[in-house]
Amino acid sequence: MGERMEAAIKKYQEIQEKNLEGGGAQHMERQHSRGKLSARERIEALIDSGTFRELGSCVGTTSMRIDGQIPDAPCDGAVVGTGRVNGRMIMVHASDFTVLGGSVGAQHMLKFARPIELAAMWRIPYVILLDSSGGRLGYRDVPMAGIDWQFRLQSVYSGVIPQITVLMGPCIAGGAYIPALCDFLIISRNSGNMWLGGPRQTQAATSEVIDRNVGGADYHMQFSGSCDLVGDSDEESIQHCRQLLSYLPQSFREAPPLWERTDDPEREVPALADIVPDAYEETYDMHDVIRHLVDEGDYFEIKDEYAKNLITCFCRFHGQVVGLVANNPMYPGSILEPDSCDKYYRFLQVLDAYNIPLVNLVDTPPAVPGESDEAKGLIRHVGKITDVYATATIPKISVILREAYADAGSMIMGGLKGMGADLTYAWPIARFAVEASQADYRKLYGKGIEEDAYEAYLNRSRETVDAFETARTWTSQIVDEIILPKDTRKKIVEALEITRNKAEKLPDRAKNHTAPPV
Repeated sequence: MGERMEAAIKKYQEIQEKNLEGGGAQHMERQHSRGKLSARERIEALIDSGTFRELGSCVGTTSMRIDGQIPDAPCDGAVVGTGRVNGRMIMVHASDFTVLGGSVGAQHMLKFARPIELAAMWRIPYVILLDSSGGRLGYRDVPMAGIDWQFRLQSVYSGVIPQITVLMGPCIAGGAYIPALCDFLIISRNSGNMWLGGPRQTQAATSEVIDRNVGGADYHMQFSGSCDLVGDSDEESIQHCRQLLSYLPQSFREAPPLWERTDDPEREVPALADIVPDAYEETYDMHDVIRHLVDEGDYFEIKDEYAKNLITCFCRFHGQVVGLVANNPMYPGSILEPDSCDKYYRFLQVLDAYNIPLVNLVDTPPAVPGESDEAKGLIRHVGKITDVYATATIPKISVILREAYADAGSMIMGGLKGMGADLTYAWPIARFAVEASQADYRKLYGKGIEEDAYEAYLNRSRETVDAFETARTWTSQIVDEIILPKDTRKKIVEALEITRNKAEKLPDRAKNHTAPPV
């Protein structure tokens, strides 16, 4: 070996050793004292052992301080590479908080953006392990640091490859759009916070004092709806990510992975007749129904603490991945309101983008808005679900358990065949109507309602039609078949098999999207 090669190898080894130290022992110890893993520890927790292959390990910072000095910043605070999760390849980016607080300079941002292009080209998911103090303030090259490029690439490749952010540290100002643009956001309850302003900035600008819990995992799960999953620690949050990836395809070109079939597709579920009361006014928890239907009783719920009157989850039927959306009568009458509409809309967008069939379990009265919901735009919220449901080309299967009223039940939960449901089943106790209210509109509105209008429409609108009357004629376009509760699982399995090769093409248009209400 020549001297030149020997010197180059030594330099390479020195860089790699320094990279392993991150920002140094002191910063690493502080990271651990906060209950946080280092960037490389997070990557090792995410990927299958020994599969990480780093890219850009010799990158350093080009950020020059105002005083003219360039700091020592291994990898410019961003560890990037490929690895395998459950044997399947992914691209991963981990910001290193021990290096300049994980702040974003020009090279750091390039290590955000370029891997998205590579992942999209290679058709593999992109996972961001985020722990960053934001823009690298006090440096000459960082006014935007290329974050605009990052935003554009995330948007361009949305729906092309799965994009997931696991937030395990601060995420402030413009950087908060990075997780918002991903398909899924997982936040660590121990360490994750996300704000556009943040407590200090908001107080400095407006004198308003914000509790630090604002912007935390529970806040974004329960109130803003920005969070999809919460973990108690870095380790649990990363395990959620591993589990989520098991339900997603590598890209929009593939079907979701088919896992080992361990549950009998012909299994009957007689317990359902006892779980669901035949008295329509009685409530029950739809989670119990789901647990009895899906393979091994195992499902993976998304936004479980947000808009709890609607359940969105991934599960499997005979090994096939399904996105399941169900009303939950345990909470305010399982009525769809603006928050649950947002939850449903976003989930259905992801299902359609990644070829994941939709199964609806329906038991809901109509959307009955008060002044607050009207002011929030319930009409357009329901309208956008109508749009995405009608234009989704994935298999759409619906089972009506008890009640399907009006827009919330019969239309956007898959109960009206004209909306594009492939197969709609109904239990024998199912009933349908335009609305459930028994109010006398003549008394409510006085002479503003004409007598013949009341008889011709207002009275007839709450006439309840049972499943047998609905199924008697196909012209009703509601029910394909009445099924017994105990046969629900095997009928869903059959429907998924029947629609496996579904091929539906939307009308040609100049753009590959509609213009739905927002």
